[in-house]
Amino acid sequence: MKTSKEWSDLLDWLEKEGVCTSEFNAVLQSSSTNSSRSLVAIQDIGESTPIIALPQSVLVHTKTIPKEFVDGRCSELSSTQALTLFLAVYRLRRRTSQDEKKFEYPFGCYLSTLPADFSEIPLVWLLEGFFGHTAGIQASDRTQLERLETHVLQAPTRTVKRLFTPYHFMTGTTIKKSQDVLCRFINDWSALLPILLDRYPAARLGDLLWAWLIGPSNPLSIFDFLVAIAYHSKYCFFFLLIFHHNKKKVNTRCVSFDIGKKHHAENIVLAPAFDMANHSPKSKVMAMVTPHTLTMYSPSRWQAISPLTKRPSDSSPPSSPSGSSIKPPCIRQGEEITFTYGPHSNATLFTEYGFITSEHNPWDSIDVTDQIVALFDHSNQTHLTKIELLKSTDYWEDYTIQCDPLECSHRNLVALRLLHTPEEQISHWRDHIDGLADELDRDIEDAVQGSLDQLFSQLTFTSRQLLHTLQLPDPDLASLGLSAYSLECLRAVATNEFTAISSYSPCK
Repeated sequence: MKTSKEWSDLLDWLEKEGVCTSEFNAVLQSSSTNSSRSLVAIQDIGESTPIIALPQSVLVHTKTIPKEFVDGRCSELSSTQALTLFLAVYRLRRRTSQDEKKFEYPFGCYLSTLPADFSEIPLVWLLEGFFGHTAGIQASDRTQLERLETHVLQAPTRTVKRLFTPYHFMTGTTIKKSQDVLCRFINDWSALLPILLDRYPAARLGDLLWAWLIGPSNPLSIFDFLVAIAYHSKYCFFFLLIFHHNKKKVNTRCVSFDIGKKHHAENIVLAPAFDMANHSPKSKVMAMVTPHTLTMYSPSRWQAISPLTKRPSDSSPPSSPSGSSIKPPCIRQGEEITFTYGPHSNATLFTEYGFITSEHNPWDSIDVTDQIVALFDHSNQTHLTKIELLKSTDYWEDYTIQCDPLECSHRNLVALRLLHTPEEQISHWRDHIDGLADELDRDIEDAVQGSLDQLFSQLTFTSRQLLHTLQLPDPDLASLGLSAYSLECLRAVATNEFTAISSYSPCK
């Protein structure tokens, strides 16, 4: 089977680093390019079979990158920030190299395989639109950072939609998630700025943005989907989270790997070859972590646990007429090897990675935090007392509606019940959250239902308006930084949300 030059060069480097690549059961197809890659099986692969195995020495993390990124002033950086700095400096030095063929950098052979373009991730549109062109902005320019902070962090909640033109094409849920990504980026940029100013003043914002989007920017997501049963208690199986959209791009993402950091979120690495696998929501390929290796494994009956039912599925092989078990390959020769992801809604996938799932996404939800919070009068002392009560019981904010089946979060009902509970009956509400009462008095429940009816009426109006906007003739996509695919994603998210909201039936 022909392989790509990119894959051959990567294997040559891994061999020099002591990796036995002859045992790899996958190759990058020769037709693959940086913008369209497929990792395929070179032979039939049975269950629980290693596909790619890597020693810790070839993984990129804070103990394998040069000390200049982790010692001294860098010692206070998080793993995310240290890896981002390491990648940004790689981008800087490669961009300014006099002879790219002679350019050398730690892990350079691997880093050269990373995707070069993230233009379909909303964060890129927002920053390009705000600054004009991130490639022309110095990452060490404090004035530019402060200008962005002032624009974003000091804006009242009610004006968030006006912050950036692309927000006019997003659902409220997508806007909120885009804001979260943007604020995380601002936080990390702020932490890195003094070091950039002191050591790497020539680094551009485009270098930093690319580095941040390579993977360290969302390390916690790898803990979202623990679905496998371990063979031994000292090992942990989990699904590696690697994403792409519509099989056009591959986004490298960090892998959870214990490098001795105190906090789980700090134990992250980048893994060569792993990041060339595309995403499939149905894949059961696993990653196995031991103290010294990271191994990609074919599916096993041990990890066949449904993410929805949380129950093991029947993965027993069929029997032949003679009664003997037939064990067909888990992955056939030439078949693409993919990974799956955790329980993320399309809005999350789009804002974090620039794609959505084309099929039904059971984790789609609508964020209604702003709408429910707005029902509490911050000038009313009774309401302020109730807000503090919700905060102290961890029921303040984070209000959502599941899309399919349409279902209000229990948190929503808890907040609305307290909103409509008279002061003298708050002890009854406490009984409710303690599980001693399913519902409250009928007049309170009726008031809650009325609030829900009004909420869905408001959501229907807003959602219909957004769909109308998205169905107008295509805007000037280039001026917004959007591609045709991005607009498709926005329309799909809005349509799915409207369909869910429209299924609501007010109680009469």
